[in-house]
Amino acid sequence: MPFTIYNERLEYESARQYAYRILRRNILLLDMVPGEPISEKEIATSLQLSRTPIREALLDLCRERLVEIYPQRGTRVALMDAQLVDQGRFLRETVELAILELACKTYTKEQIEELEKNIEEQKEEVNKNDLISFFLKDNEFHRLLYSACGKESVFEAIGFYFPHFSRERMLRLQMFNPEELICDHQHILDAIKKGDCRTAKMHLSQHLDHVMCDQKILLEAYPKYFIQRD
Repeated sequence: MPFTIYNERLEYESARQYAYRILRRNILLLDMVPGEPISEKEIATSLQLSRTPIREALLDLCRERLVEIYPQRGTRVALMDAQLVDQGRFLRETVELAILELACKTYTKEQIEELEKNIEEQKEEVNKNDLISFFLKDNEFHRLLYSACGKESVFEAIGFYFPHFSRERMLRLQMFNPEELICDHQHILDAIKKGDCRTAKMHLSQHLDHVMCDQKILLEAYPKYFIQRD
């Protein structure tokens, strides 16, 4: 079972938090591929932890639908769920179009500067070839949109879907162009600056549609990694 320890345990982390962080990163980076069996014993040995925090971390990941646990039968990395990603895209687009209505009317100079800084940080992560950090900055861009409108809790409510978007992006890495997403963000921000809500919405829809276009290719190229539905 391929398993990578990307970072050592942080000083403030509990054993459960450490196991969760490392396992989650392996799953999102596809070091642990969809459908792969998970050995608690091997992970505990690699992380030099007892099996209890490993089991607790796996339960947390199961709640996020990144891991599947079958009593008496074992645990595996969850298959990708195209339907789940589609539902996430629908929810995000519905909510974020409403967020942009508010943003174009209420954004302050300071909030615009925060978004500009975020886009520069996205570019830095791409230059470092750190796509996981880039995805986090991508998510942060959207969080800032919500936060500026006083809708932080709404963002937290839809955050469940973000890791599922990220796994699909990592699977199509050889064809993935982060510059395209950065360009989307810049177009959205430029429209907000002008108070042009219609254009901002158009670019947001295009931004989220990239996920679904990618998905059609992935379903054909990697059928074993996805839940198959009739």
